[in-house]
Order: sequence, then structure tokens, then C-alpha cells
Amino acid sequence: MAERRIDPRMPCYLRGEIMLNNGIEAVPCEVHDISDKGMRLAGADFSKVPDTFVLHVARRKLSERVKVVRRSETDVGVVIV
Repeated sequence: MAERRIDPRMPCYLRGEIMLNNGIEAVPCEVHDISDKGMRLAGADFSKVPDTFVLHVARRKLSERVKVVRRSETDVGVVIV
């Protein structure tokens, strides 16, 4: 499959939290393949994750609203909105 991304991805392995219910609930996840506009998330049950949510990555001091653009059984691709 041809690469369709405009921005280059940087491989990484960071701990993240999917913030649900206005920050009351945090679902741990792994952040991989980060770029300026999005990233790939793994390591969580994404069937229960909504299409938009706040992603918090403490190590990068990142807290952004993201939108799911791709889902599979093991990971999701998200873009920053």
C-alpha cells in the first residue's frame, strides 16, 4: 500500500491515557508512530472508545482532542482536531 501521509511519522513508544466522561475515566494506551497531525494508539479495548476523545501523554506534555480515522482489532489511527 502506498504511503498517503503528508507529515513524516516518528516511531515512539509512549504511555498515554484516553480521557472519557469529561476526564473522570482514563483508559491507558500506548502511543506509536507520532507525527504533527496524528498518531497510532494500541494496547486498549478500542471497541468502547468513542470517535472523538481527549488523549493525554504526560511525557510529551500533550493533551489534545483527537478523532479516530482508522480502526482495527489491535489499534486505531487518530488525528488531532
